[in-house]
Formats: sequence, structure tokens, C-alpha cells
Amino acid sequence: MASILAIFGIVLFFFTFIGIVLYVIFALSFYRITVNAGIENPWLACIPIVQFYILAKIIKTLQISGYEIPNLEFILPGATILVMLLRDVPVIGSLLAVANFILILFALNKLYRLYKPEQAVLYTVLSIFSLPIPFIFLTIKDLKRLE
Repeated sequence: MASILAIFGIVLFFFTFIGIVLYVIFALSFYRITVNAGIENPWLACIPIVQFYILAKIIKTLQISGYEIPNLEFILPGATILVMLLRDVPVIGSLLAVANFILILFALNKLYRLYKPEQAVLYTVLSIFSLPIPFIFLTIKDLKRLE
């Protein structure tokens, strides 16, 4: 029993360490993108929910099927908070989570099109898996905005 707990502890430590490293890579890269975009208070790029506010400030507008989302800087973090609050509601929580995920993918696609349009589709598809996002941000952190 003790050996099983030890193995579990090692695995837990390993994945926690990897998660922290990925978060640091993402946060520092996003901070750099924020500084280059001239956004006030770029340190906010290191705060998880506020990152969506910063993302919206960088991309400015988002159109989905011809509809422009108003007040994007409040919709992105607000939708994420709403998903967190309603995640345990059987059907609504799941639908909101999927809708929020799709909204975030559209926002990321817009960001990728602003910095590296030739790779935007590939980066968006990779972003579905979440794990590549810190490395994608690492590749675009020093690029100039094209639009």
C-alpha cells in the first residue's frame, strides 16, 4: 500500500511540476505579447480569468458568422466565470462549457491571424488540445501585429 501511495505521489508531483512549467511559459509569453500590443497593465496577463480580458483587448473585435460580439473584453471573462458557476447544472453547464470553448477558439484564431496568419488554422486546430497553446504563444511573442 505504501509503494502505491509513493508512486501516486511521484506521478502527482510530476504532473503538477509540468503544469506549473507550462503555465509559466504561457504567462510570460502572453505578458510579452501584451507588452508588444501596448496594452495597459500588462502584468494582468498572468492572472488566469483576467487573461481573457487581455486577449479581448488585443484582438479588439470578434466576428462569428457575420455577427460582431459587442463588449468582447467583458464577454470572454464573463462567459468563463459563468461556466465555472454553472458547470454542475446537468445540461446547461455542458452546453455553456462547449459554447465557451468554441468562443475561446474563435478568439485564439483571431489572435493567431493577427500575428501569424499563414499558421492560424494549424494553431487553432492544435489549440483544441490546450497543451500546445503555451508553445504557440512562445512562437508568436516577439512578432509584430500584422493588422
